[in-house]
Amino acid sequence: MQETTTLLGEPLAVEFLVGGDWQPAVLLGWRHEPDGTCRVHVQAVVSGLHRTSWMQLADLRLPQTAPLVPRPLEPRTRPDLLLPGAERARRTPTPLPPLPVPRSLQPDTSRA
Repeated sequence: MQETTTLLGEPLAVEFLVGGDWQPAVLLGWRHEPDGTCRVHVQAVVSGLHRTSWMQLADLRLPQTAPLVPRPLEPRTRPDLLLPGAERARRTPTPLPPLPVPRSLQPDTSRA
């Protein structure tokens, strides 16, 4: 007896070839045959009814989608606002105020 492997979670969407047209289905599981081939267990809607069948792995494919039209890349930042141009001079940074003296280094005024 052949061991069948089933998918955990949601079935995988696939397509199978019937009469020259690819039809939608879902992959439920698979098994390895003694001759070294792989058969897959699929479910499809045929004439309005859910049908399951074993078929050759070579008769399946992943669903084909329309090719994505690449959209023009937009800059993620505005480098012209962040970096000075050759005609602009860099702005001089404002100096930070001095840090306060830690209490451990302050003179002890409680004894006076």
